[in-house]
Amino acid sequence: MNLLKLLNIRKFTNIHKIALITFFSSLYLYGHVGTLYLQARSLSLFQVSSIWSIIVATIFLAEVPTGVIADKIGRKKSIIIALLLQLIGEVWYIFADTYLVFVVIAIIAGVGFSFASGCIEALIYDTLPKDKREDEMKKAMGAKGAAYYLAFFAAPLLGSLLVPVFTLERFLTTVFLTACSVFIALLLAFTLKEPKKEYEHEEESPIIILKHGIQHIRGNNFLLWLTAISVFTATFSGTLGSLFQPYFVHFNLTAMNMGIASAIGALLAVGLQKNIFMIEQWLGKRTTLIASTILPGIGFLFMAAAPTPIIAFVAFLFTYGTAEIKNPLISSYQNGVIPEKIRATVLSLINLFVSLYGAVVGLTMGWFANQHTTYPFILAGILIIFFATIFRVDKIATKQSQAMSS
Repeated sequence: MNLLKLLNIRKFTNIHKIALITFFSSLYLYGHVGTLYLQARSLSLFQVSSIWSIIVATIFLAEVPTGVIADKIGRKKSIIIALLLQLIGEVWYIFADTYLVFVVIAIIAGVGFSFASGCIEALIYDTLPKDKREDEMKKAMGAKGAAYYLAFFAAPLLGSLLVPVFTLERFLTTVFLTACSVFIALLLAFTLKEPKKEYEHEEESPIIILKHGIQHIRGNNFLLWLTAISVFTATFSGTLGSLFQPYFVHFNLTAMNMGIASAIGALLAVGLQKNIFMIEQWLGKRTTLIASTILPGIGFLFMAAAPTPIIAFVAFLFTYGTAEIKNPLISSYQNGVIPEKIRATVLSLINLFVSLYGAVVGLTMGWFANQHTTYPFILAGILIIFFATIFRVDKIATKQSQAMSS
């Protein structure tokens, strides 16, 4: 805790602390070669994809219970639990050597992610002053997203220095250092402040809280529409992070190239996420939501059609950079129509559907990857563009005005 005192971390706001926690918990120094490591452990690309799908499926099963728990015990405690589980998974990853062990670690990770998914957004939103929350939420989520991608910028660069060529010993070194980074995030979580005012309501059972959450989603057409967009235009960023590695190998690009590409792509994503609020003010809600939803789909198709290593490299940068830029916008719109006392539960319900869809499509993409490295990107691009068209993302202004008037 002396380090925290030295940094005077307690004077930071929850928004600053969440950004720091996001950075240190996302600093995966081995991420850019993680798939190659699993292949070295004799896992097929389908099994590698199944690891991520198991994480997502676990999130699906644990999302609602953990969201209810977050609304009962508070956001801070839930975030601490999430980081503790993440730390346990990283430490165990050092010793993992069979597919079954990786599956168990994936389950632990899924439970941890489900604890964090709804309550982090809820804590951020409840921390903000009630006036101008929509605008402030976009800025806060943009800062969180920027911290996430800043970590993904730094991690592959540092990881490339540690693993210029792939060896088991160097890989395990990066896993250990990643565990140390998660430990720092855990320490930071203990300094968060619970927004006490948000819990000034009568005690209710978890079943009632869950029931209210389901009723609220079903009874709000605008929220249902946003949920549909979140689910069906998901960009499978986790699967992209796994499958781009054999994709680069297909083009004879090295581990160092993978690290550099991950770093530059993350830097691009940082700039877009950090400034998405300003971009929306400049282009308007309609154009910004259309572009932020469609561009990742175009990027996936661009990757699939790339004829040369250089174009493949650029296509990956474009896809990675634009993959999650719609998230701060969607998050702001969602939180604006969710009651405070069930916010974590409702957000968890939404993430539940996103997780289920991601698990099914992620497995399908893994199966396609075993056939050819570009097939999963064709599938992802078609799905994103198709559903963005079906759900009319261009109707954001109309839908939001109807929600406000009802």
